Amino acid sequence: MSSALNLPEAADVDALRAQIAGAVATAADPGYDALRASWNLTFDQRPALVVEAASADDVVAALAFARDRGLAVAVQSTGHGAAHTADGGLLVRTGRLLDVEVDPATRTARIGAGARWSDVLPHVAPHGLAPLVGSSPNVGVVGYTLLGGLGHFSRKHGLAVDSVRAIDVVLPDATRLRVTSESEPDLFWALRGGASNFGAVVALELALIEAPALFGGMVMYPGERATETIAAYADWIATVPEEVSSAICVLRIPPLPIVPEPLRGRTVTVVSACVEADPARAQELLAPIRALGEPVADMMRPIEIGGLGEVVMDPVDPMPAAGHSDVVAGLTPEVQALLAGTAVGEQPFSMVEVRHLGGALARAGVDGPIARPAGDALFHVETVAPPGPAGEPVRAALRGLADALAPHVVGGPLPSFLGELEPLTPARLAQAYAPEALPRLAALKHRYDPDDRFRFGRPIAQEWAG
Repeated sequence: MSSALNLPEAADVDALRAQIAGAVATAADPGYDALRASWNLTFDQRPALVVEAASADDVVAALAFARDRGLAVAVQSTGHGAAHTADGGLLVRTGRLLDVEVDPATRTARIGAGARWSDVLPHVAPHGLAPLVGSSPNVGVVGYTLLGGLGHFSRKHGLAVDSVRAIDVVLPDATRLRVTSESEPDLFWALRGGASNFGAVVALELALIEAPALFGGMVMYPGERATETIAAYADWIATVPEEVSSAICVLRIPPLPIVPEPLRGRTVTVVSACVEADPARAQELLAPIRALGEPVADMMRPIEIGGLGEVVMDPVDPMPAAGHSDVVAGLTPEVQALLAGTAVGEQPFSMVEVRHLGGALARAGVDGPIARPAGDALFHVETVAPPGPAGEPVRAALRGLADALAPHVVGGPLPSFLGELEPLTPARLAQAYAPEALPRLAALKHRYDPDDRFRFGRPIAQEWAG
């Protein structure tokens, strides 16, 4: 079914507006461009219609409209997860669904589909609780969680998707359900990894952990010392307990006025870490990586739960981005050399990072379709790449780096780390899931969305049915 067909008539759009408390926009409306924009500006999506939902009832009305008119549907909150443009379809934006309700007695939180981690942390911190939060406070909770969720607590507590207790979803036929492992076990299994393939999620209920004492941040060394720093980091992570989650990256800091002068325009090698321990114990664990001498900056410190987003300071503003990720066995000498080489000379890569995995991530999690990481490190690249011919040299360099990495790859990354360098193919997406899960995902997709109405984002392929 083509998403470019069955475009709504003006009278139909007016009828939808009468049902929606939020906003409805077509290409003729002044608010259309703002509502259709994704965080990654490479994806210049042009839906036939955008509904900015102000409530779950708006989502139900939007999906009923799409059902009756044969429109394909994309669902986005912040737009971070765009991997296919929603051209010609109905784009439902859930960014106004911001309710956060914390139950300290059960250590759970119910979180609206528009909430970012920055919206959630102020609600949980007063109760001494924490979610399995990611590195960026500006990423939407729903997309981050249902596509895996690799964050500051993952080496000790596992993926964020394992913390899901209930999902409030509107199905393609506009039926609203509260899905749990008891009430809808098949759909619950599929959503925790398949995400918006099965409908529009309007809220999640997540289990929280008791907030531990935290210490961490970043220590930066000069880029010309990358080889030395990376080797020291590789030795260090071989000794640390699960309470330490960390990453090392080669970072090319742009020469922007907002960047402090000591860092402006520099290439640095950055070790970021979050340690679940009191300051004395944490500093003891971090000492080997902080003792390499003459850092450009050392920003390690005690961290409050509300300040978790400041550990790595991910970019906030939308940009045209390209990236690539794969799981490698570990930070072997060959992978170290590949990472260190990105600090040499003129390079188009904004950030080349290796995240330490292992710990709870290597153990079996809650039953679900996502493949557990097959190695101890995630090699992840992000860079600014303008769309079209202007960005092709950057993308070519990124393809070259991916090809050089390929001999060391032992598995695909989480679904959330896919889809920014090349169009996301079924074969590439399949690498994010356990092989035995693919036929079940395809069968459930056919059951709940037989018309393949939800086929943007990270689409489940019927060819996986075998």
